[in-house]
Parts: sequence; C-alpha cells; structure tokens
Amino acid sequence: MTTWIGTNQAGWDNQSIGFHSVNGCTGLALSTPHWVAGWHIGGGAGGNYAYSGQTKAGFQAATFRNYIQAINPNPWPAAGMPAGTVQLIVVYQQLADWATVLQEFATAIGYTGPARGFDVSGKTGADSVDFQISHVNGDCTVQYKRTSKMNHVTQTNAQRLASVVRTLGTANIGQPFQITPLTNNESASAAVKPTCFNGGEMHFVASKCYSTINV
Repeated sequence: MTTWIGTNQAGWDNQSIGFHSVNGCTGLALSTPHWVAGWHIGGGAGGNYAYSGQTKAGFQAATFRNYIQAINPNPWPAAGMPAGTVQLIVVYQQLADWATVLQEFATAIGYTGPARGFDVSGKTGADSVDFQISHVNGDCTVQYKRTSKMNHVTQTNAQRLASVVRTLGTANIGQPFQITPLTNNESASAAVKPTCFNGGEMHFVASKCYSTINV
C-alpha cells in the first residue's frame, strides 16, 4: 500500500510513497533500506525564499529533518547503511534551480552522496501529475501519471487519525514550518484509470532520464 502525500505534507512508508497532484510543486524523497519518506512542497522548492538567500527547501528543511528523525522504527540518520542504499531524489516541473534545491536540502538533513532529479514537464507539460516512489532491492524507482488519469479514494476519518502523514507549514512566510496532524481527509489509495492503451499502469522513469549530481 502506498502512503499518499498531499500539498505541503510529509509522509513515509516501508515500501512506497505517492505525491498527489504535483502542479508547479516539488516532491523531495529520501530512501533508506528501511523506508522511503517524502515532502510535497507547495509552490515549488526553489527561489530566494523570504529573501533568506536560500531556496524554500533549504530554508525549511530542518522541519522535514525533525519529521524523519521521529520515524519509528529506524529513524534518520541512516548510520552504517551500505553505500548506495540511501538515495535522494527530487521530482518537479520546470524547477530551474533544482540542483541548488537538492544541495541545500541534503546539507540540512545531513546527507552526502549522489542525488537525482527528474523534470516531468517534458512528458506532461503543465498538467497536474501524480508520482509514486518505491524502494525495491536497494534501489529507488519513480513512476508518474497525469492526475486526471488517476482514481483516488479519500481517507475515512479513522484512516486520517491513524496516518503518519503530517502537514508542514506556517501561516507567516519566513517563519519556521510547524509539524501538525492532518485536518482534512486526504487520499487513502489510488489507481490508474484503465484504458485500451495504458493497461492501468503508471510510467516508469528510466535511469537515463534523471539528472544526477553529488551533494
């Protein structure tokens, strides 16, 4: 089962996470051998956030770090993990400073090593997109589909109250983000609307389609 993460939320799962309706937003994912966690940053993760000289992801990454340090069991940092089994990925639409976003984000959470970026706009234009990020056999895979081609099932109240997903945000730009429980029922599960052409499947991102840097 995939844990779906809405705008301005963070979540984690033992197997896979999903970013629901990315449209000008940014999805940051961190994968370890134990779990994969993600942060869905509304409005994009780049720019000079609140004139701080940092990107939004870099300025507010300490809040996400606090979130992953509270994962139970096996919280961050993933000390002692074999090389290559901890991975950092950003998925986005036309984020010019994606490399800066990854570098600042990695520094804030204490990650060093290779990091990957994928710009979906070349595939879907400006359409809203759903991403699913899974870790299998020590590797992290990304799939995507236009949101309009997905069916989402809304959480029940009980599912929302039991969810590990949290809202990360602030009422005042430039102030540190806060971690708060969900107040609205979000997506509990999702599936591709099957057609004669897609077979009910999302699109896998091939390794050659990523841009890779060291952070």
